[in-house]
Amino acid sequence: MLTWQTHEGAAVALDLVIAYTVLVFVVALAIFLLSPRLGEERRPTAERAGLSLAAGVVWPVILLGVVELSSFAIYAKAHEHDEDDERIEVLV
Repeated sequence: MLTWQTHEGAAVALDLVIAYTVLVFVVALAIFLLSPRLGEERRPTAERAGLSLAAGVVWPVILLGVVELSSFAIYAKAHEHDEDDERIEVLV
């Protein structure tokens, strides 16, 4: 947990905020520059900029979602050949 009582803790927290802010703008810029190539339709520049900035802000959440989805896929792949007799069925 971050505390603001010590100078070292405040410096670390400030470094994290600065690093996150820089990464927000880097990700937003990358998405803004790639969006014309990846999109099916041309959106106005202001709309693309707003969506790119929003994506830059929430990229950690998107990254966590991708990690969770991939771990679920790995789990499902590992258990796809389990015997039906050995499975436990949960009735809700």
